[in-house]
Amino acid sequence: MRRSQALSIALLLSGCVGTVEEGPAGPPGSCRGECVDLPAPTSQIARLSHRQWENATRDLLRLTDPSGAVLLGDDETGLFDNAGGDLSVGASLWQDYQRESERLAERATIDPIALARILPADLPTDATARPRAFVTAFGARAYRRPLTSAEIDAYLVLFPNGPVAYPDMDPFASGVRISIEAMLQSVNFLYRVEVGAAPSGNVAPLTDYEIASRLAFALWDTMPDDELFDAAAASMLTNDVGLDAQIDRMLADERARTMIVSFHDQLLGTSHYLDLSRSTTLFPEFSSTLPAAMVGETAAFVSHVVFDDDGSLETLLTAPYTYVDQDIARVYGLGGTYGDAFVRADLDPTERAGLLTQIGFLTSNATSTESDPIHRGIYLVRRVMCVDLEPPGMVAPLPAAMGPPETMRQRVEEHTNTCGAGCHDTRINPLGFAFEHFDALGRFRDFERVAGTDLPIDASSSITLSTGPIAYDGAAELAHALAAEPSVHDCYARHWLEYTYGRASTALDERIARRAGRGSRLEGLSVREVVRELVTSPAFSERSTTPYEGPPLGGSAP
Repeated sequence: MRRSQALSIALLLSGCVGTVEEGPAGPPGSCRGECVDLPAPTSQIARLSHRQWENATRDLLRLTDPSGAVLLGDDETGLFDNAGGDLSVGASLWQDYQRESERLAERATIDPIALARILPADLPTDATARPRAFVTAFGARAYRRPLTSAEIDAYLVLFPNGPVAYPDMDPFASGVRISIEAMLQSVNFLYRVEVGAAPSGNVAPLTDYEIASRLAFALWDTMPDDELFDAAAASMLTNDVGLDAQIDRMLADERARTMIVSFHDQLLGTSHYLDLSRSTTLFPEFSSTLPAAMVGETAAFVSHVVFDDDGSLETLLTAPYTYVDQDIARVYGLGGTYGDAFVRADLDPTERAGLLTQIGFLTSNATSTESDPIHRGIYLVRRVMCVDLEPPGMVAPLPAAMGPPETMRQRVEEHTNTCGAGCHDTRINPLGFAFEHFDALGRFRDFERVAGTDLPIDASSSITLSTGPIAYDGAAELAHALAAEPSVHDCYARHWLEYTYGRASTALDERIARRAGRGSRLEGLSVREVVRELVTSPAFSERSTTPYEGPPLGGSAP
């Protein structure tokens, strides 16, 4: 039985959950009463994101390069793109799946070398036995679990239609082709289907194959590999030793590096960097290749800190270095010669620290000509501290500069004082003002030029955090303060929980996220260790039997 599963069941039936405490009562993560990680009610059918579908088709067909699929874009349902319970299949997307399934099935079967890669190694030579062997082996990988007898029989009925549909192909290859077309359009491929084992109380443990699928899509954004399938077949994922071994292996894999970069890309919104533009008259460092370089800088930095140095959130927020190419180096004003490759560059630690002082973040949270302390502050409040902000309603835009020259800070203070202070005075403004040394392209400055006059920058402020009031002067000092703030680490862990669990967090998840957040802050857990903490929770390997009240599937799901 999985760790604390029996305890979970007993406490669920008794109604006891327990609380987590920190301080004199015990060490970080200690409990008063019994502590139990409870799974939140979720959909039993979570649709693959487009990224996951692309990766899964590539790996299922053992392609040597991306499948090149073109799928209808999803509406944004949250911060991350993999909230599968909120993703549906409408008529247009269903047509895309149908078209791409046919194209990929053709690609996998018309080339003998490509076909050989997906056939089982022990494929019989007997013509009557070969279809069953293929359907059984390939179907288990497509469905991410062994097929039932009825499912195998259904595909064996379909298999002889291959030569009819594709008379110019080898009969066996055509049967494989039409079978792949059908499997790629099945609910069992397009969705992660979680039935679970027999429930006890309000909790049902997931099967080994369901855990394998959860792990693969959480840590790699793709289907399980052969080793993970073998572990599931051997029932190694429903015991702690086997599960821990697979998680360690997966987090050391290059596919985890790609996933970790993708998480931070979505958290920071780096896809929007590609839409940025600036006047080359005002910003001569700007070029058509700079937006892509901004994305590359963040990816190279995150990849190095998290994967190469096994670094923590503190490093991500405070590192006095970044990775630059010739475009990025020019904006930073670095001397020396740089090319297209990203290389490490040390920065002035009194000016810059970590992700929040990188060019992409600063430029994307600015107007086309000026800094934007309001939006920079809003990002920190929402994404770094996980504080919900009430919609502002009808708010007039910041007026154009008029009268005597004023700094952006002075204009924002005047505007927010007249439109109603509230959050602007206590959170948004103090955080945003720390970044005023950076202009609309993220260049560092000591003066703001307004109407031909150089006005000195004031980036000092203070804010009250959970540990008390703090004062800072500039973004670098603020970054170090945030790196020591409990709510920032809890927020980061909550984002990771939503990404790895593939859904929005709930009150039931709070204990899990806070435990990981405390480990990040007090024990210096690396980012990968934070992720490990989340996916080794019993809640990750179980599902709630409480009815899910999320959005319906919608459309005409296959």
